[in-house]
Amino acid sequence: MMGMRIPLMLAAAAFYQIPWLAVGLLVLSIPLPWVAVLVANDRLPRKAEKVSHFRPGRRELEQRSHTVIDN
Repeated sequence: MMGMRIPLMLAAAAFYQIPWLAVGLLVLSIPLPWVAVLVANDRLPRKAEKVSHFRPGRRELEQRSHTVIDN
């Protein structure tokens, strides 16, 4: 869509002898960047796939026996 802006402006310059066509092409090329941004950003939000499994009441790691190394 953004690639159409420069060709439209060049076509407007080429048709300078037909004022209504040249102005029409220029007017058509003005909203193209805005429309391109709207189309690019118009999608559904991504679904969060990582779920936090943290449970504050669990103490499994602390109840296991472990070796203590003294230096």
